[in-house]
Amino acid sequence: MTETLDIQDVPVFSYALASADMRYIEIGERKIYLRNDPKAGHVFRGEIPGCGPECYVDLSEILLEYAMSCEGCSKQELAAEMVIRFGEHLGDAYVEKTQHYTAELPTSDKLSNALKCILNSMSATYIEDKKVDRLEYSLDCCPLSECAKNTGLNRSVDMAYLSFIAICKSLINGLALNWELIYPSENENNIPIHRIFIAQL
Repeated sequence: MTETLDIQDVPVFSYALASADMRYIEIGERKIYLRNDPKAGHVFRGEIPGCGPECYVDLSEILLEYAMSCEGCSKQELAAEMVIRFGEHLGDAYVEKTQHYTAELPTSDKLSNALKCILNSMSATYIEDKKVDRLEYSLDCCPLSECAKNTGLNRSVDMAYLSFIAICKSLINGLALNWELIYPSENENNIPIHRIFIAQL
């Protein structure tokens, strides 16, 4: 059982919101918090200052929104670097905020808690298969694809996928250097995401 985190009311990241039409226009600011949700446990949640729960978004929409905010970059390569760094930052933030509470847990439990935080943050429905040396998640549907379809942020899916991969890798690097993300991979077109597999080297 995961201990309750003492999470401060300080965002782990913030970014400019961009309009969803064909032009890049900043329309506000989104702040990302690591929250304790009564039902889902620890989750990343996007919020807008001065706006209530009606403005909350899950991690899927956060990744899609941030990818769209990078469309103002002059070069595609720079946009890709930015979304990857964004994912790495979120993964690092999770490790930093939880390491004190999870230090005594077995490695597979640390990774399981981390991956479930990410999937719960994305409102994903999944089944976990946990072994001492591997973790596998089977998703009912791809949370990024479903969110893109529901929000109209379809053109951001590929970039958001890079952020998702970066989060997973950052979590593994921060919690278990002798483990590896086997699937999905940034070298393959694995959208929609229906499976996540990590294993001990």
